[in-house]
Amino acid sequence: MDDFSKQKIVWGELSDNPKFVLDTNGKFTTLNTTFLMTGEHLGYLLAFLNSPISKYYFSSNLGTTSGVGTTRWLKYTIETLPVPYPEKDILDRIEKLSLDMNNESLSKEKDTEILSNIYLLYGFSDEEIAFIERNS
Repeated sequence: MDDFSKQKIVWGELSDNPKFVLDTNGKFTTLNTTFLMTGEHLGYLLAFLNSPISKYYFSSNLGTTSGVGTTRWLKYTIETLPVPYPEKDILDRIEKLSLDMNNESLSKEKDTEILSNIYLLYGFSDEEIAFIERNS
């Protein structure tokens, strides 16, 4: 029960795109198609979960659909995403940018910097990045 009042990532089950948000106010919903996760480094997880990498991996390997093509972002499948654990400086940088974006309107520059840092974790080439973005 305490998890509902903690800082948490919240998302809905059905969406064609990752739509994860950070609740910093302890709100909760009783909808049975809404999920939440608590823990450490939520800003980093938020950035990763909303990235094209997450969308591509989820839709290619883990995802189920509603039957009409909409992706189902189920908690048990989200928990199996292979999220890399970066060095502290990269983790802190991504987390700060992500939390800044959560508190203000989306900035294209911040979004680009977050994605660049996430791609750096994987060592993707420009061609691989273009493939992921084209297919996510």
